[in-house]
Amino acid sequence: MTGRKNSSERSRKTGLSSVFPVIIGFLVIALIILLDGGNPAFVFYKSFKGAVFTRIGILQTLAGTTPILLTSLTFTMGYRCGLFNIGAEGAMLIGAAATVAVGGMLHLPPGLHQLAVLVSAAAGGMLWSIPVAFLKVKRQVHEVVSTIMMNWTALFLIGFLISWPLRDIEVAYGTYAVDILPSARFPVLVARGPLTAVLYVGILAAFIVYVLMWHTRSGQHIRATGYDIDAARSAGINTPLMMTLSFAIGGASAGMAGSALTAGMPPLWTVTEELSGLRGVGFMGIAVAMIGRNHPVWCIMAAFFVSTIKTSRFYLQQIGIAPELTDIFNGIIVFSFALPEIYRMLGRGLKELSSRKQEYHHAEAA
Repeated sequence: MTGRKNSSERSRKTGLSSVFPVIIGFLVIALIILLDGGNPAFVFYKSFKGAVFTRIGILQTLAGTTPILLTSLTFTMGYRCGLFNIGAEGAMLIGAAATVAVGGMLHLPPGLHQLAVLVSAAAGGMLWSIPVAFLKVKRQVHEVVSTIMMNWTALFLIGFLISWPLRDIEVAYGTYAVDILPSARFPVLVARGPLTAVLYVGILAAFIVYVLMWHTRSGQHIRATGYDIDAARSAGINTPLMMTLSFAIGGASAGMAGSALTAGMPPLWTVTEELSGLRGVGFMGIAVAMIGRNHPVWCIMAAFFVSTIKTSRFYLQQIGIAPELTDIFNGIIVFSFALPEIYRMLGRGLKELSSRKQEYHHAEAA
């Protein structure tokens, strides 16, 4: 009975800790609107009504849910292993490039072609995360530094690929990658809408990560590594392997997000030089993971919420409100969630550094 009460109390506290930063975000946005002479209640009503209760709005919201859900799983996998993995943006861009290459240049039967673009995107994202894992495991380079480095490298690399080897030479104005062939595109679920069957891929991926993390030995070892790496080592867990596995799975998920934004997002079916629709999706996943308390199932609902905020940009413009308010909102959420988590992670890092210094002094004394 006591165990049930404790579990209920933990669930209540977790729910409150998720809602509180969101409330702070809304309050700050309301204050900005008031200072600008607007009516916050009217702005919230119009934006959410457009994003959820209109046909094109709800379809766009659902379509936008998948990629940010997949990038949230990248951060979630890292967090559960004691890592602050912000490399979803770079892995997502590489996944998009892999999707365009396989989906636009290979000719395969439908079904097989869709599977090929998804697998190639996942493989691209996974491979892009391996250097980060190597630097963390072998050279103790902090993952924030290495993932930022890899994000910028991916940004310039995909720009080069679109400008030359993947460029569609038939387009006279602007720089576009080749179109993804119809056989590689995910089926559109609603006519004349942006929602495709890639939505099912995102939901399935979230449940797979849940099963992996909570119902397999490897998942238990990953979470044990994140909870206390010293205790995990003492228990015989291969912590470097767990970290590498976390980076690899997170990279694969972000790579699939790149596929969702290209082979699963009509009507463009390609990538432009400006990376329209791609930029920032990896970082949105961080906000989703934090709202979902780094639980893959809760991230599904959090992704829908953040996608609603993103879709509301269009309706904010219609009533004369700057759409950048949505970026401020997401930033406030990340900031509110990140401070205590960063403090705890720094505490663990300082503890590990202190223990290493003690081992060094003991070795010198001996």
